[in-house]
Order: sequence, then C-alpha cells, then structure tokens
Amino acid sequence: MERVDTVIIGGGIMGLAVAYVLSKHRPEQSVLLLEKEARFGLGLSSRTSEVVHSGIYYPTGSLKARLCVEGNSLLYQFCREQQVPFQQLGKLIVAQNEADLLKLADLQQQGENNGVPDIQRLDRKQIADLEPALDVQSAIFCPSSGIVDSHRLMAKLEQGAKENGAMLVYQQEVTAIEQLKDGYCLEVSDTRGRIERIGSQVVINAAGLSADKIAAMAGIPIDEAGYRIYRCKGEYFAVHNQKASLINRLIFPVGIRELKGAGIPAIKDLKGRLRLGPDAHYASATATDYSVYPGNRNQFLTLVQGYLPFLEQDDLQPDLAGIRPRLLVPCGSPPRDFVICDESERGLPGLINLIGVESPGITCCLSLANYVGELLAAVP
Repeated sequence: MERVDTVIIGGGIMGLAVAYVLSKHRPEQSVLLLEKEARFGLGLSSRTSEVVHSGIYYPTGSLKARLCVEGNSLLYQFCREQQVPFQQLGKLIVAQNEADLLKLADLQQQGENNGVPDIQRLDRKQIADLEPALDVQSAIFCPSSGIVDSHRLMAKLEQGAKENGAMLVYQQEVTAIEQLKDGYCLEVSDTRGRIERIGSQVVINAAGLSADKIAAMAGIPIDEAGYRIYRCKGEYFAVHNQKASLINRLIFPVGIRELKGAGIPAIKDLKGRLRLGPDAHYASATATDYSVYPGNRNQFLTLVQGYLPFLEQDDLQPDLAGIRPRLLVPCGSPPRDFVICDESERGLPGLINLIGVESPGITCCLSLANYVGELLAAVP
C-alpha cells in the first residue's frame, strides 16, 4: 500500500488552495490530491459568480466573516503576484424602501464589527455620481469587493502546488475510508474500475457537493452531526446588449443573503458583461441539472426592475446555473456557517472535514487553507 502524509479529497478551489498552502508551508511532508473528474474545478468551482466578497454579510464572529475579511486581502495579493486577472470594482449594497434602510444600517454596523475596510454610506446624489442608472434611496459602498478569473486562479493554485512538490491525480474517486492505528486507508477507483489502496496519516475532505458522503465513509453519522448537504440551485440571466454598459460595479440588494430573498444581484464580469443572479432554491439530493429555465426571466425582471429600471424582458437571456452545498437551516433563516472541523473528538484524529463551503468560498480559499493548516498543527 502506497503511503503519503496527507491526502486531500477534491480538486475544486478549496482542495487546490489547501494543496498549495500545505505543500508550501510543509515541504518535508508529502501531499496527494485526488479528484474524480478529468481535471480540476469541474464541479461547484466552475459555476460561480466569481465575486470577491468584502465580508460584510456574515455574522460577526463566524468563520465566514473572519475568513472572508482575511481572505479578501490574501486573494488580491496572490492575484497580483501570480498575474491572475481581477478587478476591484467595489460593491454597492442598495436600499429601495424604509425597511431596507433599517437593514442597511444593521449591515453597515455588522461590516464595521467584522473589520471590513473603508465602508461608506451613500445618499442619492453620491450614488448617482457612481452609478447614474441606479434608482435607489441609499447604499453602502464596499470598495474591497471585486471580481476574479476563478479558472485562472485555480490553474495558478494547481501550478503552485505542483511546484511545491504536491501530487495531483485526476480521475481517481475515493470509494471507501478505513481507520487504521496510524492513520487511514483510502480505497480509490479509476475510470476503469481498478482499485488502489492509499495510506495517509491525514485526510482532508474538500469534496464539495460530495463532502457529506466522504464524511459518512469515515464513519461519521452525518445527520446527527448536521453534516448532510442539501443541494441549492441558483440560476443566472445575462444582459446581452448595450444596456450592460449602464452598470459599472457590483450591485447587491440588502436582503440578498436570504434564501428566496428580496432581490437578485447584478454582477459585472471581467469582460464587461452584466449578469443577474443567482437566485436560490433547493434541488433534489442528486440534482445535476445545470440548465436555466427561460420562464424564470419574468421573475428575475420583477426582482431587479426596482433598482435597474432600464431593463426590459427582452434584455435578459438564460446564462448559467450552479449548485451549492447548503447545510440545513430553519425555513427563512440565513445559511449556516462553514463547517471546518478536526474530527479528533469523534475519535478520528487527522480527519479534517470541510462541509457546506459555499459563498464566499472563492474569497476565503487561501485564508481557509491557512486555517486548515492551523487545525493540523493542533492535532495531537
């Protein structure tokens, strides 16, 4: 049985970032990343908004808040050093009515508590100076938000991990995990059904939508632990005409973090296109349908016309869809925090689970990888 020091399961942006950081800071230890697809980032990581978040939306003291604020600056630094395309456009979080104004004040206070830099409250005139086509009462401006080329980012993380000595192997699916006296044995299957056994002292579960399945393989009762993943689908519509140029920054309604919330964001990409989305609705436990239902155009238009009054039905065309790993919360509640857990207390030392890592995952990838390193350093 081949043995390594650390196995990472999953070749999305989280697995790649962890492989990069661990191989950089622990060059004396062997790191092996296993991905069931033919190359990196073909799952959740390839179907995102590519937004670099500021950290304003997440409850103070949460992992999302801490890792997002830390990760924002780390990500921009990495992109500059590695020549990954990005634009620090800034984000306007907008209020359309009196109820929104109250939420906006609370959100601003939360952002300040979280350490989000340079938050500004804007009135109508200041908004008009930045975004003349918007029709809103007030807004928060977060200059640290932006957009990044997530594919180039993943490619640079893969390249860096390999240069640091990490081994990345594709088309290898983990099918069983057995605990040993000195670590774990992973059963791995290739595309031809051939089985190989790999021993490792440390296993890092970064399997995205399949992370609960991997945790169950290791012997964790996922319902009791609260680890079961519920797939949440989000669709996008794009503005495929000259009206896309009327917006220059990221525009987020104040209530966007609620499932089926009161608004849908407007996102500029690196090519200058304007994309609306995502919305959010639960899908089946095995959902793999990434189609966009054209009939949802009317709903999208209704939700954005309050602050983007220049848009009409014919301006919107179906774009892409993504599926996110949500952890169960009461109906109407905000999404749960990331679960990033050393499972020593469950009798599984050296097993690190990354469960329910959705937005702001891209922003957090490097800070989250550093946090995994901290957890490993504390493992008995």
